[in-house]
This record gives sequence, structure tokens and C-alpha cells, in this order.
Amino acid sequence: MKYALFPLNTVLFPGSILPLQIFEQRYLSLIKECMKQQTGFVSVLISEGKEVGVTPQIYCTGCYVEVIDWESLDNGLLGITIQARHRVKLANSSVRDDGLLFADATLVESNLENNPPIPPAFNPLPETLKQLLNHPFAQHYKEKVDFDSTADICYRLSELLPISNKQKQLLLETETTEQMLDQLALHINALQT
Repeated sequence: MKYALFPLNTVLFPGSILPLQIFEQRYLSLIKECMKQQTGFVSVLISEGKEVGVTPQIYCTGCYVEVIDWESLDNGLLGITIQARHRVKLANSSVRDDGLLFADATLVESNLENNPPIPPAFNPLPETLKQLLNHPFAQHYKEKVDFDSTADICYRLSELLPISNKQKQLLLETETTEQMLDQLALHINALQT
């Protein structure tokens, strides 16, 4: 299915919540169309370029997101809050006359969403996540993490670890639970040394 794309300098994972201020006409049109059609759009990391102005280059994996709240801000801009629902792969991108990007998006199938148990070798990961959730920047997730869900643990760690967007993008693109757990453990070990 073809979806509008919202390129950002942030990687979202399923369950991620992000407030945005909308000021470019192409994105105001996007939000208006999504609200009217009761559909979402795809958030995708910029690989080259900027969020504002000329259409940037993007990665081929992003997250389908939905607007969960909106308001008129004191500065006159539209404020929205989006929540990522699931990972998607993008193909056949095109640019509309107003500069809005579109692409075919297909759901990323992964055993992670089947919620396999965390293997014993990775048992420290939930505790690491609990420690991260004590940080002030992560307070909005504190009550929302499902510690019985391997997917939720992996996605929140991927989102909250202080690693580069490129490293987060690689985590978003992993196809198996084992790959994601391995990568998360490597990042955590590197941060601790």
C-alpha cells in the first residue's frame, strides 16, 4: 500500500511516541489528509539532507505511525503526537508536486513480534531497561513498558540507548529476535567499557 512519508532525524520503533510541531505546508497537508481518511503515514530516518526544505534522501525501513493527539500551539503551529505501530519496508518512492514523499510500504515480518522468550544469556537486558527508565528523559515510558514482551523490551532499549541514529536504524532493520538481542547486548557492553 502507498503511504505518505515523514522524514525525520529520529528513529522510531513500534510503540514510540513523539510530539511534533508542523509548520511546512506539505506536512500540514499530510496531517489534514490523514485525519480526513483516518489513516497514518510512515516516519523514516533521513540518510542525507535535512528535515526542512529540499526533499531528503531516506532509508528503506521506517515505522507506520498514527496521530494520537493534536492541538493548536501558542506559537500558532499545529502540534501533533504520533505513535509508531509497526515496522515497514519502503519501495518505489516518488515525490508529489508539493514535495511530499510517498512510497509503497510493506509490513516487516519478524519473529520478534511473536514474543519469543528472552534467552537466558540476555536476561540482563530487562534490568538495563529498568535503569534507563529511571532517567528523566524516559519518564513518559515508565508505566508503559510491557516487561513480559520481548519485542517491547527490545524496542524501548533500541530507542533509549545513547547510540547514533545510524546504529538505531540498523536495529530497526534487524529481522530476527536473536539479531536484535545480539546487537543490543553489544551496544550495552560497549557503553559500559
